Parts: sequence; C-alpha cells; structure tokens
Amino acid sequence: MQQTMTFKKMAILTLSFLALDLLVQHVLVYQAVNWAFYQFGLDQFTAQFISKMTELLVVLGINALVTKQKIYMKPRFTWWEGAYWLFMVAVVIPFLSADNLLESLGTGLMGGFPEEFFARAVLMGLFLTYVLRTGYSRHNLVKGILYADLAFALMHFTNLSHAPLSYVIVQSVLAFVAGLAYSAIYVQTGNIWSAVGLHFVDDFVLTANGAMGDWSLYANMAFSYFKIVLVIALFLYWKKHEPELARRIRQKND
Repeated sequence: MQQTMTFKKMAILTLSFLALDLLVQHVLVYQAVNWAFYQFGLDQFTAQFISKMTELLVVLGINALVTKQKIYMKPRFTWWEGAYWLFMVAVVIPFLSADNLLESLGTGLMGGFPEEFFARAVLMGLFLTYVLRTGYSRHNLVKGILYADLAFALMHFTNLSHAPLSYVIVQSVLAFVAGLAYSAIYVQTGNIWSAVGLHFVDDFVLTANGAMGDWSLYANMAFSYFKIVLVIALFLYWKKHEPELARRIRQKND
C-alpha cells in the first residue's frame, strides 16, 4: 500500500510544483526565448510557440523529479468516447479552410498540450489524490476539481508583469470556466488526451479566421453547447457513478 496523501504532503508538493514552474518557465525560459527572439529575429508567434512547448517539457520534468504524479493516458475505447472523438473531428473540419490555418493549429497546440498537462494531469491529480484518499464521493471529487481549477486560474495573475489588471481578471475567469469542461472530460475518461483534444479544438476554433461560412458558425455553436451540456451531465452522472479517473487514482493508492 502506498503512503496516504496527507494535507501537508499535498500542500508541499503543490506549492513546490507551482513555485518551480514559475521559476523555470517565467524566469529562465522567458529570458532564453527573449534572447533568441532578438538574436535570431524570431517573430512573436514562433517565440510564443517555443516558450509554450518548452513549458510542456518543464512540467513533465518537474513532475518526474518532484511531484511524481501519475499521468493517465490509456484510453478505454468505449463507444461514447469514440463518438466524442468523431464529434471533435466534425467540429474541426469546417475550420480547415481558415486563412490563418497554421497559426490557429499552432495556437491549439500551445493551449492543449502544456496547459492540460500542467493543470489537469499534475495539479488536479494532486488535489484528487488527496480528496479521494478515504474513498469516492461526488462531493469530494467536485471539490478537488474546483480547487485545482481555481489554483490554475489564479496562476494567470502572474501575467500582471506584462498585462493590465482588467485583462488578467478576464483571462483568469475564462480559464476557470473553460477548465471545468477540460476537467470533466479528463475525470470521466481517465485519459489526459481527451482533455488535450478538447482544449486544442477550443483554442483552434477561437483563433481560426475566414473559415467556411455557415458551417463554421454551426460547428462553433454546437461545440459551445456541447461543453455546457458536458459539464452539467457529468456532474449529475457522478452522483451515482464513479468516473474512470477517480477509480484509477484510488486503485493506485490501494
């Protein structure tokens, strides 16, 4: 049996993870990318892409060395998860005619990969490991999701170094609201790629310009409603059914 996750241990690991990520990413990596930006004449998008992809490596490195949170990636191949991925593809197709296709695809990658491994795979994993240590309940599950989502949203206040307060507040609120859908799909499937895919599509659709007329409009509307329904339906479903991620976390701790 593995050592129980106490509040003290969870707090130390969480604060260590956040502090190290801030130090490495926002100080060391930022300085290195800023140097490369002027040294090699990089454009803004390329510099941002390099920074975000480096952030993914930083998160994985800190997790491997410090927090050691298990990241769940194995799919279950259920019919409804197959339908989920087909829907994601259907939403993307009308936007493949966007004028800025490569840029919007890159934006999707920048959001989907580093932020989901940071916020859901590691940060939420730590909170859920703690709140589910004594057994499953929807109350504890939702509490862990909200705490982790709030912590990630508040992390955006580090952007005050280069953005006005009003912008950072809006950014934090949007991160919290969107994070509920990303968290819900990861918790239900127990597969981080589901959250990465949802986040990717969200950012891709948001930044794709000049896409296929009415079809892109319908796809965007369907995707927006889907996220709302997803959160509500799963939060109700968890009252009587334990989701896959909760089951996998508890099995790891037994």
